Amino acid sequence: MKHLFVGLFAACLLQACGQTEKKQENIPKTVQASADSASTSSSPKINNCQSVIKAGKLGKADVYQESAKALAVSITVDQDTSSMQVADGCYFNNTVTIRATKKSGSQVFKRTLLKDDLVYFTKNDKPIEQAILQRVTYKPTFNGQRYITVSMQLVAPESKHTSDYLVTMNYFGEIIKVK
Repeated sequence: MKHLFVGLFAACLLQACGQTEKKQENIPKTVQASADSASTSSSPKINNCQSVIKAGKLGKADVYQESAKALAVSITVDQDTSSMQVADGCYFNNTVTIRATKKSGSQVFKRTLLKDDLVYFTKNDKPIEQAILQRVTYKPTFNGQRYITVSMQLVAPESKHTSDYLVTMNYFGEIIKVK
């Protein structure tokens, strides 16, 4: 009896999924095209946004090596596709890619972080939401602990106020804590 019920349930589920796909196909192309054009025209246009990082620093990896660890850590700051509107214009957001490799060259982990990743670990979200990632540096720990520490500096474009966050990550690329 159980097998009959499971088979009947699976058949009903497949039938329901097939009906929604058929309904999607029957939508006229003009309705889809007008909906697509309406969504693209309502998005804000990015005009001459500025960057808080010099163009020569974007996309270049800074490599760090500790004597107590068998890892090399490279940090690359890149320009993000999103931007932030402020009173005097707009600024591009930035991302950071942290890559840890062994001395043999094999990759331990690769992680791309946004400033928004810090929000989950802090009590006050407002300074992070109103700032842009400006600089990321490796902080040596001088011990054999299995974690990596980086300092992320955020700058508020309007007030030029900077905020520093110390991010601790394990060897899997997971954020352990943020100070």
